[in-house]
Amino acid sequence: MEHLACAKAPRSRIYHLMAKGMAFKVTAALRASRVEKWICDIKRDFLYASPTKCVGLDCEFTDPREGDQRAAILQLSVAIETLVFQICWADEVTQVLKEFLQDSNIRFWGAVIGKDVQMLSSYGINITSAFDLQKILPNLTNKPTPSL
Repeated sequence: MEHLACAKAPRSRIYHLMAKGMAFKVTAALRASRVEKWICDIKRDFLYASPTKCVGLDCEFTDPREGDQRAAILQLSVAIETLVFQICWADEVTQVLKEFLQDSNIRFWGAVIGKDVQMLSSYGINITSAFDLQKILPNLTNKPTPSL
């Protein structure tokens, strides 16, 4: 019998997407080092020069039927850059990420963001300036809880 070697799944990937003439860059990450690089890059490229610093935030959660529910995926978006961090399978949640999300100079926006903030607290993340778009803008979709 022959055994086939399986390559390990990559710990991060970068995707370049085009939609309606717009280019987007999506970084999917499991490693904290990739998250730190993404934060450094978007601070340098977008946030430092911006008088109003805004970041889109959304989370996906684990299935509550499988035990304690927690944040599984953390999504952050700035301009054309998006980070998809598989936080519950990550090697660690670094201080750089915690400090970024606790920066009161950055406004974190999301749809029904309260539960996202609550679920991230189990990772030692305390988001101090979260804003719920649902409370500011009317829901223009048929979905009861639209995501970011």
